[in-house]
This record gives sequence, C-alpha cells and structure tokens, in this order.
Amino acid sequence: MWYLAWLPHSLAAGINPFFSHAIFEPTGVNLAQNTEAPLLGLLTIPISPLMGPVARANLLMVLAMPISASSAFLVLRKWQVWGPGAALGGLVYGFCAYSIGHGLGHLQFIFLPFPPLMAMTIASILTREDPPIRLGLQLGLLACAQFFCEPEILASVFIVTAWALICAAVRRPIQAASQARQSAKAFGAAVVTTVVILAYPIWMMVAGPQHYNTVLESHYNDLFSVLDPGPLQRVSFGIHFSGIPIPDTSEAGAYIGSPLILLAVALIWRSRRSSRMQIATLTMFGAWVLSLGPYLFVDGRPTHIPLPFLLFAHLPVLGNMVAGRFSFEVEACLAAILAFGVDDIRKYRKESSRQNSSALTTSGIVALGLTLAVVMITQFPRWPYASQPVRVLPSPIRSAIPSGDPLAVTYPYGIWPFTDPMVWQAEDHFAFRLVGGYALHPSGQRGTTINPIPLNPPDLTIFLERLEAFSPYLRALNPQLRPPVVNAELVSVTRAVLQKYGCRIVIVDRSATDAVPAAELFTRVLGHATVSDHGFLLWRITSPMLPKPRTN
Repeated sequence: MWYLAWLPHSLAAGINPFFSHAIFEPTGVNLAQNTEAPLLGLLTIPISPLMGPVARANLLMVLAMPISASSAFLVLRKWQVWGPGAALGGLVYGFCAYSIGHGLGHLQFIFLPFPPLMAMTIASILTREDPPIRLGLQLGLLACAQFFCEPEILASVFIVTAWALICAAVRRPIQAASQARQSAKAFGAAVVTTVVILAYPIWMMVAGPQHYNTVLESHYNDLFSVLDPGPLQRVSFGIHFSGIPIPDTSEAGAYIGSPLILLAVALIWRSRRSSRMQIATLTMFGAWVLSLGPYLFVDGRPTHIPLPFLLFAHLPVLGNMVAGRFSFEVEACLAAILAFGVDDIRKYRKESSRQNSSALTTSGIVALGLTLAVVMITQFPRWPYASQPVRVLPSPIRSAIPSGDPLAVTYPYGIWPFTDPMVWQAEDHFAFRLVGGYALHPSGQRGTTINPIPLNPPDLTIFLERLEAFSPYLRALNPQLRPPVVNAELVSVTRAVLQKYGCRIVIVDRSATDAVPAAELFTRVLGHATVSDHGFLLWRITSPMLPKPRTN
C-alpha cells in the first residue's frame, strides 16, 4: 500500500521515486532494492483521486491473477493452441499454488502478465515473424515493464529463458547457429532499450545511497515440496511431508500434486516428439532444480549434494534471489505442457479421423475435462483469505499535523509486522515522516535489517519495540513476561531524543497492543495530548529548541 502511494506522491512532488526520507529518518531508504513496483503505482495514478492506497492495493490484488491468466491465454492462442486448451493453460498460469501463496500479500509476485508476452516475443524473434528492430524494442520494453513490477522475477525469467535457449540450441545446433546470427539485431535492440531505460534504477540498486550488499537468506524447496499440498490447498488427500520449515506461508508455493504430475507426464510422453513439448519439459525441469536451492533437501533432511543454484548464491544482486520463487517458472511451464498436451490430442484426432468431427470433439473434451478436474481438485485454494481491518488517521488528527513535512514518532513504532504508521502516512499523502518503517536497508558492517536503526540514545527505540513485541502470543508462551515500564530516566531520555532529532509530532494508537505505557510515556514527556479522536492521540511539539525540519 505504501509503495503504491509513494510513486504518485514522488512524481507530483518532484522527488526521486527510488529513494525516500519518508521512513527511516534520518538515513532514508533505497527503494530500488525493495519491493517498490513503480509500474503498479503508475497504473493506479488515474484512480488515485477516487481510491486511497488501501483500496487501490485491494483492487490490484483482485485483478492480478485474472490479468496474468489472460496474458498466458492470449499468448497460447497466438501460438495456435486450441481455445479451451489455452484457457486451461491460462488458468494454471494465473492461479497456480505459487500465485495462491503470494496472493496473501505479495502483489508484485502475482502481477505477471509480462513473462508470457516476453516468451512470445522471443519466439517471434527466433522465427523471424516481424521486423527484428521492432521485436527487439518490444522485448526491451517488456523487460523494463517487468523490472518496474519486480526485478527478481525479471532475473529468474532471464535465467530460465537462457536455459531454454541452450536446450533448443543443443537439440538443433545447426539451426541454432543460423538463428543466432539472424536474431542478433533484434536482441541487440532489446539490450540497448533495456540499458537506456534501466541504467539509473540499476545503479540505484547496486550502488545508490543506502544500498545493501549482504546476500540474504533464501527460502528454497524440498525434493518433495511438489507433492506436499501445503497450508493453502483445500484438498490434501492426507498427504504430508516434513519438508523444509518455511516461516512465511506465502513462500510455500511449490506444490503441484501427484495427480497433476502423473497427468503431465502422460501428456509429455504422448507428445514426446513435439518440439514445443520438449522445450517446455526441459525448461520446467531446469526451473524445478533451481527452486531446490544451493543444496538438496530430502523430506526436510539436508544433504551435501550441491545444486546449480549454488552458482548464483554469492553473486551481487542475483545472490539475493529467493530460490523457492523459481516455482513460478515451474508452474508457467506446467501450464504450457498441459495446454500443448490437450491441443496435441485434439490435433491427432483431427488428422486421424477427418471424416468424423464427433471424434475430434469427444477426444478434446475428454482430455480437457480430465485435466481441468485434476487441476481444480488438487489446486483449489483455501479461499477466502482472512481480511484485516485497517485503521487510518481520523480527520481531526490529520488536521492537527503541522505543515512542513514534520518528523513523527509513533506507536506502533513501525517495525515489522506492525507497520500501521506507514499506512497512516500513505493515506495522508505523506504529510509527515517516520523514524520507523519496514524495508530492507544496511545495518552495521555489511549487515542488513528490516527494522529502523535505533535512535541515539536507544532507550526510546528499545522501549517502543519491546512494547510491540510484547504480544498476546508471547505473553501466552511466557506468562512471567512483563512489558517495559516508564520511569524518570526513560522520560528524560525521550525528551532529549525528541529534541535531538527534531520530532514535531507524536501519534499513538490506543487500540494497539500495550499502547497504555506508550501513551503514559509521552504524556509525562509532553503533557496532555493536543488532539484525541477515535482512539488516536496526537502531540504537537512546538519547542523553540527543536531544529528546523527538512523537506521530504
């Protein structure tokens, strides 16, 4: 929600869209290395006067899967796949287990209309269907569009596409050499287009202010992850493997299921002489191996068997890819395999019984119906997702915020997963800055964190973070835990920190967990709240000792 609102705000204010001081003051944050998705923010600009960031995020979350599925359907139709078979492929592409998982909240990983269009463009370049320069420009623009939705998806698509081209070249080396010479102009145009458009964003990502170099811990799949229904599939058939513990349910998207795998194997075997089926199968296998990470895990037990992803694990930028997300390319290739397989059955019947149109219809419908039934039963998700109420600042609180882009201290503080202040900020058109926030940024010597750097002295930060961490869950685990207390020393340090950093407002949501100590602290420091409305407290700090605020 915050990122969707940031792009329209930054463009209107003439601010760098790839860097922000709206959170993590005083250092700011490099947005090019985070899940900014500026293209999605750009697409929502026309409706921003009518819908706030929360509504726009909800709208895109609802539309992302159907838009992705429609893109795959159109590309399959362009490749002369039978209409119902193309619809089946689009269904699997748009609503696979990978998308179901990331549908919990990772919009940038489920808005995927561009990879099928990129595949179609590359195929057109290799078959020389259109002028090479035009196709090269088209491919470059599609790559840039995907980068501005999610660079990690573009990187993984690039790697898997390279593997597919290698497989095609090995299969027909003489033809591949000829295609390489004839397609050089198109691919050159694509590279030039991409470099011109992405030069600055990539520089911001790898060398810009507040960028981080640490290779992050990656989620990766178990050998049996494709057979384990996971927590988001409604039908499990009682199957369960221990697998690798994945703390984030949204990353558990590798599931395909034994019924669908057996059906895909049958279709692959039946169409084994088909070039498109061979390429789709080899590409899917390569993507699946990459999704297993640097070393093989078997039913939750680690082995010392190295895997190809190890080649990327310590490279700049590519080393930060999450191996398990290659499940997207696995599911995309599976969608193509199912569509191609059903289409091949139809074509075979058409050729073998030209006089009997009913045989054609029956065979196609039977193959399509069987495949659709297996897909629906095995992949059906646990919908609807649980909804979350969103609290935004009421009008009296908004009206009390002074002009000049003031710096705010809030409770909740803004650390993950309690990032409500970022929603308040986005809904209020970035009328204030935050010392907290949620984004990846450097910490210490080559370290990386998602939490804000503690204020100096750190007593206030520690107090607010401990209040947030003192959740009912932790309290149930350890009933002897007690929330931090407000004392005279903390009051003195808080007053000094607010003056040192030039904080001009304090906002406390009294409905948040353990907000009473936070309200008590700021009342002792600043007196009674300036404004109180709908459970929110706001203090305006007007001390002449505070430094002049800077612009965002």
